[in-house]
Amino acid sequence: MQLSDFRYALRLWKRYPTLIVVAGLSLGLGVGATTTMYSVVNNVSHYQLRFQDPDRLAVLWQTDKEHGTGNRLVDWEMAQMVLEHGRSFESFGFFQGGGAPVTLSGVEVSRVFQMPVNANGLAITGITPFLGRTYRTEDFEDVVKQKEARSIVVSYETWQRLLGGAPDVIGKTIHVDGEPRTVIGVMPREFRLVPWADDIAFWAANDLRRIPKATWMIAAGRLKPGVTPAQAEADATVIVRQVLESRGEKPGLAGAHVELLHDAYFRGARDGLTFLLGAVSFVLLIACANVANLLLAAGAARQKELAVRAAAGAGRRRLVQQLLTENLLLSLVGCAFGLALAFLGIRLFAWVIPAGFPELLRHNPIDLRVLGFALAISVFSSLLFGLIPALQASRVDLNEVLKEGGRGGSGTRRRGRAALLVAEVALAMVLLVGAGLMLRGFLREQSDLPGFPTERLMTGEILLGGTRYFDKTPQDMNLVTPLCEAFFDQVLEKVRALPGVKQAGIISKLPMQVQPFPFTIVGRPEPEADKRPRADVNEVDAQALDTLEIRLLRGRGIEERDTASSPWVAVVNKTFADRHFPGQDPLGQAIRVSMGDPGPKDAPSVDEPQPRTIVGVVADVTYPAFFNEKPAAIYIPFRQHVWQYAREDEWIHTRKAIALRTTVEPLTLVPAVQAAVAQVDRDQAAHDFKTMDDRVRSSPSVTNSRFFASLFTIFGSLAILLAMVGVYGVMSWVVGQRTGEFGIRMALGARAWDIISMLLRQSLRPILLGLFLGALGGFGLSRALNAVFFRMTSADPLVFGLIALLMLAVALGAAWVPARRVTRIDPQQALRYE
Repeated sequence: MQLSDFRYALRLWKRYPTLIVVAGLSLGLGVGATTTMYSVVNNVSHYQLRFQDPDRLAVLWQTDKEHGTGNRLVDWEMAQMVLEHGRSFESFGFFQGGGAPVTLSGVEVSRVFQMPVNANGLAITGITPFLGRTYRTEDFEDVVKQKEARSIVVSYETWQRLLGGAPDVIGKTIHVDGEPRTVIGVMPREFRLVPWADDIAFWAANDLRRIPKATWMIAAGRLKPGVTPAQAEADATVIVRQVLESRGEKPGLAGAHVELLHDAYFRGARDGLTFLLGAVSFVLLIACANVANLLLAAGAARQKELAVRAAAGAGRRRLVQQLLTENLLLSLVGCAFGLALAFLGIRLFAWVIPAGFPELLRHNPIDLRVLGFALAISVFSSLLFGLIPALQASRVDLNEVLKEGGRGGSGTRRRGRAALLVAEVALAMVLLVGAGLMLRGFLREQSDLPGFPTERLMTGEILLGGTRYFDKTPQDMNLVTPLCEAFFDQVLEKVRALPGVKQAGIISKLPMQVQPFPFTIVGRPEPEADKRPRADVNEVDAQALDTLEIRLLRGRGIEERDTASSPWVAVVNKTFADRHFPGQDPLGQAIRVSMGDPGPKDAPSVDEPQPRTIVGVVADVTYPAFFNEKPAAIYIPFRQHVWQYAREDEWIHTRKAIALRTTVEPLTLVPAVQAAVAQVDRDQAAHDFKTMDDRVRSSPSVTNSRFFASLFTIFGSLAILLAMVGVYGVMSWVVGQRTGEFGIRMALGARAWDIISMLLRQSLRPILLGLFLGALGGFGLSRALNAVFFRMTSADPLVFGLIALLMLAVALGAAWVPARRVTRIDPQQALRYE
């Protein structure tokens, strides 16, 4: 390319300022939207783990291709064998992938999250504590809950916020779930063992040597220098199979999988964000189609100019070079505008992202990668979609140009513009269908949940912790104590006596949350362990279902007489009755529930000691749309329970949501309820108080659907704007190029409305074809969305119909504006046109 080509292109822009502005804005909108989403994907894909040599940290998984089992956690014993007998790892550290709620007291009573690790779980990162030290083996000489070191390492934020930033914090004692714990270290500011876990107050070390075959933590190893994950995987696979054989298991196709820690953290998030990047790329494609259409039209208008240059000796290659130079300059304008929009788009993304999403997604810098991406897609898009117009425009024939009179363009060009218009309308239709489906799903989700009256209904949570309420056994089982029942009984007695409380009850978890447990039906053949039916199980007191106003359909509800010494009973929901007792009376049938999941061999369960008789059937509540089918539900009395639970399953007994139906403004009762809890046990706390309406609005299902609906609405709005500009641009050029023809028609007696009708009919054909193809694409998108959101985004005929009508109205409106210019044509002036 020559400098003269750039100077000529700049001079040419003065002749076609409208074309340059429209093309630049179209390309800028596409580049800006795509760059915004790419900046988020780039942030996640290249997030720098703030560890020492993070590229040498990898996760060890166990796999079993024969049974279709993907990445499974490995136990401490297996990781130790890989460490001792392999040649790939220097060390292993274990940590839990998320936080576990506990009650912190001794400074102020508050609910915080701890993250279980093993002795090497923090040291594996290579990060030195801000104060004190991390864990050592000797810390396990003084343990609580059989295996947890009494010492703890706190986060910098906890040190500042809850411990006052005291410089002498090392050695200070605080209480966690009522147990005194000693602070031995403070990690640096913004240290995140797991990037998604922003709210970890401290890390608690567990002695995995005491439970060597338990699999509940992630095994992260530090690779030896020069060892790749593939080499480590081959090495570990051999050892994993040997360990399985030594345990009497058949290894079959079992093996190991080793992936970098960064990939283990961000694989799922990156896939979801890449899906959104693919969706917003439709906006870029529409913008490119706009640019191509405008360049085709401009090429038709410049036929005489290019013919003269060809007659003066310019070869086709020289003409294409000149036209591509103009496209390159146009791409730079689009890139600059796109980057300006991307800065705004990143702030908009941070604004629409739900509150529960990780903080790192709110900070997406425009770095050199993002700048390079914006420039690359701008240049590539402009050159790629400008190549065909350039080739068309450079194919000049002086005789043909003189015949055409510089008007209208060839049939090939008209067909090309029509095809691009079809593509624009179809792509916009696809995005609008996605926006419509997500928006309708969001509105339906918000209006349907939770399926029972929410007026003046307040909820809060209480999670009992400490050895007063449960303790570990040497087999890593959790033994609950009678003090749990006593605690909740006393709290309920005090809360029900508060002025303004109409009714109060407790339930293990609120109905929008689901935790399925396996069960069997007495009298039917015993299914295999991993094929047992499952149902959502909840412990409730006698007033819980009445407080929530979940209607009783048959039989009776849970009553005060349902104690440990009386026959064990259960109340099921309508879905349970219809699914497991079709055409039968479920009342009087017996079931036996297992507390835990006996499917995977690394997840033990505890069968209840006696069957439960179904005494009542209640109405279904509404469950979030991410469940692909309505869960069957079982409600059991909180006084009828097993005393020993498998690891972490004791929550069903120790954790309760408290629900209050009030006669006053619900949240005004929060201090009184907190005081009632403190009177029963000052080391426990009630927290997360919300009205049921607020809980629905802030539930993950609703906030996630609102987030995706917002994004698709933004994408769809940009798409329909660009499609409207595309239709307007094409019709403007058609009207401008055919002014002489329209003058002749009107001179021969044609009315202006006849010509407008003809133009609208001609534009209607590509629009309708685009709508048809867009509907097919929208149906495919609905299938893809439904794979992610299950019942959220079914192919709704109402949505398809309304979107099609909207697109048709907008497209015809965009075509009407330039077509209406025909009414202002003076036939005599049109005949003298040119």
